[in-house]
Order: sequence, then C-alpha cells, then structure tokens
Amino acid sequence: MLEKFIQKYGAPAGVLSLIIAALLWGGEYVVAKDVLNLIEPNWSNAIRTFFTSVLALVIWRKQFARATRQDWRRGAVCGSLFGLAFALQIMGLKMINAGINAFISSAYVVLVPFMVWCIEKKRPPSKVFVSAFVGILGVSIMSVTGFSTGSLSIGTGELLSLLSAVGYGGAIVAADYYTKKTSVEFITGCQFLFTFVIAVIFAVIMEVPPRIVMTPSILLEFLYLIICGTFITQLLFTIGVKYASANQAGVIFPLESVSATILGCLFLHEQLKVVQVIGGILIVAAIVISSITRKKSSDL
Repeated sequence: MLEKFIQKYGAPAGVLSLIIAALLWGGEYVVAKDVLNLIEPNWSNAIRTFFTSVLALVIWRKQFARATRQDWRRGAVCGSLFGLAFALQIMGLKMINAGINAFISSAYVVLVPFMVWCIEKKRPPSKVFVSAFVGILGVSIMSVTGFSTGSLSIGTGELLSLLSAVGYGGAIVAADYYTKKTSVEFITGCQFLFTFVIAVIFAVIMEVPPRIVMTPSILLEFLYLIICGTFITQLLFTIGVKYASANQAGVIFPLESVSATILGCLFLHEQLKVVQVIGGILIVAAIVISSITRKKSSDL
C-alpha cells in the first residue's frame, strides 16, 4: 500500500520518504546510544533484529516461501555484510558521541563508487575522486585526535565506525547487484535475519547476558528502535531510492548524520569540538559531491 502511494505521486513522494527515513535514522542513533547505557551493543542488536526478523517473515512470507537456494545465497551475502557493519557501528557508538558515529559511518556513500569500480572495472567520474579526497579529509579530522599536540591517534570507537562504513558500502553494492535477480523484500528480510545471527554470536562471545528491568521508558525506546529505527526506515529507504534520483538521494543522506548530531546535543548533552564540526561539514560536502556526479540511479 505504501509503495502504491509513493508510485502514485512519483519522485516527490520518493524524496519525502527518504527525508523521513533520514530523520528517523538520526533519532535512532540517539535512542540506541541511551539504550547502550543499560545493555551491551550486540545484545541490543540481537533484541531489535529478532523482532524485525519476525516482522519480515510474517509480512514477506510469500517471498520467503518462493525463495530458491540461489536466493538464499544472495541473501546470505547481503545479510552478512550488513550484519557485520551494523555490529561494528553499534560497538563504536558505545564508545563515541552519536553525532561522530553517524558522520563517520555515513562515509560509505563516498566509498560505494570505488567498490563498484573494482567490480565492474568502470572508472568513476573525476569528481568522485574529489569527493573521496574531501571525505577522507573530513573523516580524518573527525576521527583522529591530537592535532594541537602533533601526537596523532585514532580511537577504537572511531575506527569501528570507519570499518562499519566499509561494511555498509559492501552491503549496498551487493544489494544493488542481487536485487536485480532477487526480490528487494527477501534481501531486506535476510539483512534482518543475518544481522540477528551475527549479533547473537558476537554477544555470546564478547558480552555478558543482559539483566534489565523492562520499564515503560525502556520499552518505548526498544519499540522505536525496532519499528521506526529499523523496519520502517529500511522500508522507506528501499522504496524511496526506487523513485527518487541518485542526486536527490545523495543530498538527503547527510540529514541522517546532521539530525543525529543535533538530537545528540539536545537530548544526550553531547558536545562537539570545532575541529569535529569542520570534519562533519567536509563529510557532508563529500557525500553531496559524490552524489551529484552520478547521473543514473545505480547504487542506492
């Protein structure tokens, strides 16, 4: 029904769905950061993706029933890449500000054209290299500490967030390739399923089982993460990019990290240094530059 509505109004509805998804994702960083004060990262991931997996299996049961062995292989690749990226990002989020985590992990938009280049052997436009330079500079400024003293270092949280960007880039490239042969719904469902499996494995190996009292506030936070921060956003994102152009999507993507930063400052009382603000601006600029070079909607 939602896709029929967006299809009726075309590109404007697609743009609106992407804006809503970006804003919901921005809020997800803040809520997830607050939840991490009570529960370890991978257990948190396991809980939310368990319920999103159940929703996917119920809503898209026909797609799963018709899936072939080849479909499952494709879903496993996409789901594993997405699950690893999600795990790295949430572990990084526990160590650093929500805004910094959002900005660094959003660098996947800059990485995607180069990953496509490696696979398809098709050189990206020249402006993509400019975007990469600006993006690397922005990520470096935001991630690396010690500029004033000359003793440069990168924190574990920043490194995990950067690795998650690589994982998300790989997941997007894989999904773009495999959704041409397998339904978007099935691939999305596999992303939830394999993220749940990876989260459980990491949680059992690395973390202590959670012992939390489910108060109304905690329940509301998990409901937001499950329904708004994961399921609805992924659905809006998938449908939105189908009808909006790559240029429009690229300009909208930075709203995610910007809204996460603003909400983090408002609700979590996080503070950014001037140099980190500069780094964030450069990352946003890199995303916009990279997106306006792509004439066709091919990757996101």
